[in-house]
Amino acid sequence: MTTRFGRCAPVVLLALAVSATGCSPLVDVEQTAGQLRSSVQAPTVRGGEAVIALDQEPDKLDPTLATTLAGRQVFSSMCEKLYDVDPAGRAVPQLAAELPRSSPDGRELTIPLRPGVLFNDGTEFDAAAVKKSLDRHRELPSSGRRSELTAIDSVEVVDPATVRLKLKRPSAPLPTVLADRAGMIMSPAKLDELGENFSDDPVCVGPFRFVERVAQDRIVLQRSEFYYDRDRVRLDRLIYKAVSDDNIRIANLRSGEFDVVWEVGPPDVPIVSREDDLVLLNQPSIQYMGITVNIGNVDGKPGHVDGPLADDPRVREALSLSIDRNTLNRIAFNGLYQPACGPIPPTSEFATPATQACPPHDVNRARRLLAEAGVQTPLRVELLLQNDSTTSRVGQVIQAMAAEAGFDVVLRPSESTSAISAGKKGRFQTFLIGWSGRPDPDGNITVMHQAGAAQNYSGYSTPETDALIEQAAAERNTDRRRQLYEQVVQQLQQRNNVIYLYRQQYYTAHTKGMAGVEVYPDGIMRLKTAGRVESGS
Repeated sequence: MTTRFGRCAPVVLLALAVSATGCSPLVDVEQTAGQLRSSVQAPTVRGGEAVIALDQEPDKLDPTLATTLAGRQVFSSMCEKLYDVDPAGRAVPQLAAELPRSSPDGRELTIPLRPGVLFNDGTEFDAAAVKKSLDRHRELPSSGRRSELTAIDSVEVVDPATVRLKLKRPSAPLPTVLADRAGMIMSPAKLDELGENFSDDPVCVGPFRFVERVAQDRIVLQRSEFYYDRDRVRLDRLIYKAVSDDNIRIANLRSGEFDVVWEVGPPDVPIVSREDDLVLLNQPSIQYMGITVNIGNVDGKPGHVDGPLADDPRVREALSLSIDRNTLNRIAFNGLYQPACGPIPPTSEFATPATQACPPHDVNRARRLLAEAGVQTPLRVELLLQNDSTTSRVGQVIQAMAAEAGFDVVLRPSESTSAISAGKKGRFQTFLIGWSGRPDPDGNITVMHQAGAAQNYSGYSTPETDALIEQAAAERNTDRRRQLYEQVVQQLQQRNNVIYLYRQQYYTAHTKGMAGVEVYPDGIMRLKTAGRVESGS
């Protein structure tokens, strides 16, 4: 059902700013946006459980099929990868024994594997298991990893402790690609047993093993007796719960029902930062949020979408120009986030002034573009968004701003998994959705913009941009890659199938009774060595 919020005039933006801060001034950004990515490593006891509140329900717990950040939070505790990323975003070995050895032409990568590793069902982790998972990621028709691994031509078992990837072309991003779901290796025995129903009882290598999932209630993991580094794992159990309401998550953290809360909403950040019984972690992110416009996604396949927004890039540019990203940040997020105008974060070694430049907020030009396109205003635009309080606030600000340029934005709130499903199937006109970010620019671009990519919900691509994206990924010279990504971002900004808006700062909180919780720029909580603080510490 479509819900329409009341029409906002410019004066309403001020009212939204007041309500967003609880009738208090905007918070001191310098006090709350500094970096504290890990809690103090106080002495912890062995045993006990931690209840972790996520802001949305994870989708399938199948690394091949999954698409949500909430799912990645759970995977981090139960499904290790060939590589991980360190706090600086660099690939480091995890199930691999070292970084890939590249052939001189860059078309072969040889990966030695960590010895003595068992899956959480007690079966052996080896090169054959790696090949089976990578081939599944690449070949399963419903895989969300296919577009991430297109550079791989074949996976070969050299010996039980070594795999070799033969590539269609050199691929600079591949090690960081294998530091996410595309590098998660699943138990061959469980894959043979369950096939595409692997998420019913997922088995990987990890500090915790899957126990149960109760839909819309909890996901339970138990400390693994088979894990190669099990002596460093402190907790016996992790219980993940999905609670979309920011206020409920924080209230339950204060009451002790939750031990860790992912995503503290900006209005709560200054309050939580002053509470003696809570610890607030914050981490600059590599993610972004934006408006995806459905240009050619019909039932999940390429097709024609009617309407001026889909047909005319001038109309999409007008929508982008109507949004003042700095004001959006101040009103919706108390100034705690960053405006974003492209897929490459400012912390990336590939960031340049050109990739970080934002289109100006220009209502007059937006109106002229709509007139040139022959659009009758107000132009009705339906915006699909998740139905949590923060996202709703963003939607209302966008609604008010776009109205000044001639857009009649109608908000369509939806539960998170239903919204993602609608996005995949093209059942939307515009969709307020983001991406949790990857260290290499290719990971933030290919999956959203290339033809047939798993998360190209807009359904839009061009051969010219696709070729440029592939060229940038194959280039091994950093300076040349940087120049190519400037061209890619310029093309993305011209077509506006994704209208980039802002980049989050990740805020995570836990009780003082916990220690060792870490959050990296990829937005993933690391709980492997987290534990309960010894009494008296």
